[in-house]
Amino acid sequence: MKIGVIGASGKAGALIAAEAKKRKHEVTAIVRNKSKVEGKGYGILEKDLFNMGAEDVKSFDVVICAFGTLFDAASAKQHESAAEHLISVFKDAPKTRIIIIGGAASLYTDPGKKHQALENIPDEWRSVPASAAKAYEKIKASDINWTYFSPAFNFDAAGARTGSYTPGTDFIFNNKNGESYLSYADAAVALVDEAENGFNVHKRFTAVSENTTAPAKKDEGYYGLLKKKPVFQGLSRYRQPFNHELAGKKYRLVMDHDPDYFVNFLTGHTLEWSEFDKPPQKYYYECGKAEESTYFINFELKGAVPRTGLTLIVDLEQRLVTLNKTTTDFSEKYPTLVESEFDFGAIDIDGFPLPKIRHAYTADLVGKRIHWTYSPEFKIIHIYYSPHFIRADFPPGFFPDMTEEQKEAWKDHPYDEKATYIKIKRNIYALSIIEQNYSKNGGPGNSLYFLMDLERVHDVGRSFGHAGNVGAGNKLEGENYMFAAYGDFVASDGKIEAERRVYSPE
Repeated sequence: MKIGVIGASGKAGALIAAEAKKRKHEVTAIVRNKSKVEGKGYGILEKDLFNMGAEDVKSFDVVICAFGTLFDAASAKQHESAAEHLISVFKDAPKTRIIIIGGAASLYTDPGKKHQALENIPDEWRSVPASAAKAYEKIKASDINWTYFSPAFNFDAAGARTGSYTPGTDFIFNNKNGESYLSYADAAVALVDEAENGFNVHKRFTAVSENTTAPAKKDEGYYGLLKKKPVFQGLSRYRQPFNHELAGKKYRLVMDHDPDYFVNFLTGHTLEWSEFDKPPQKYYYECGKAEESTYFINFELKGAVPRTGLTLIVDLEQRLVTLNKTTTDFSEKYPTLVESEFDFGAIDIDGFPLPKIRHAYTADLVGKRIHWTYSPEFKIIHIYYSPHFIRADFPPGFFPDMTEEQKEAWKDHPYDEKATYIKIKRNIYALSIIEQNYSKNGGPGNSLYFLMDLERVHDVGRSFGHAGNVGAGNKLEGENYMFAAYGDFVASDGKIEAERRVYSPE
């Protein structure tokens, strides 16, 4: 196959040309300065993209365009100009296919295709991505033989070549570690695959690969929650993709005790939150579902002192809401101590009376046990033995990856913590665990909050607090991430339930 690569001397183009040559294709580097590609075994066409004509590309089966610009406002319009020029060139070379590398900004963040990743980019960085998004619209509306490639949100020039990737279509999506990530090297693999097979003629596609090189870099446009992966990832293994169904919805939350709140879900990951009639603040949020009409929304108040996380259970069937406010970093004596408080309320929707009922505290689960599986490496049994406390134990024959010292510590300081149980509706319950005893014994001591469907026996939840151990010289790292598990009710012999509480009087 004859493949031309526009920009073959750049970071992405060089990898694409090398990948195509490795697969024995006849590669021509289309560059402004031929000295940058001489000696690499390519054919060379020394020409600026804007000076190319149809005669320059008619001999190729495929041309891959890796045209790039500086990331500044002065360069923004070049993406649109490049798209217009390529359309004028390739309409007169209909047998030659053009594959254009664009940006992630035009990918959608919601199933209804109403919101794009562009909305999550701060205004001061938006001009170039916005121009690339407009360029895509021009290409899509043309009648040339086109394919458009939008990489992942984190497009890593220094990333490793794993040789594999997961393809996608018009939507931002994540790899196995929850990152919208793609290395340039794996993009080259995907693009040459596309050139060879023509999977996406007259279509746009995207891809993600696994990040095997370095932890995620700080993203200044990331609101509230920590971008870096928590130290302990076991609880999130079975988490479903984040839910974007609330994008575009606005609600007034009429609370029983706190002020009323206004929440506006701008996109699938960005919301505005404020006390009603006060200026809203923008936050990054994550959303999961317990069942068809009950949402679990988690975000962190940016810059709050003490550190504060908010979690909403939004029940659209009953038009009810439960607000959980969790704080940490308030105790000098116990640095990882956490505390939670709850407020119940209703959702004010035009044309409907405000509901009189509320989600409510419950003792329904007392006397029950559930064996939860968060990953093959982490399984645990929750023992709901009291309306105000929970115990935990490992299933028979199972112990997580713990040292002998940790196993002995578990025996000396059993998992027996404060718990709050809330009934949302039939078979749907919320459970809050505050690991204060664990914290006072030197552990991270997080707040664990679960929304459980006990008919299907699965949950979605979040861990808020600190990652890692606490000790001399150890740095406290914040933790706020969502997880999920599946479970099964198990019979009890009553022994653990009957043990006395070691952390309080009989």
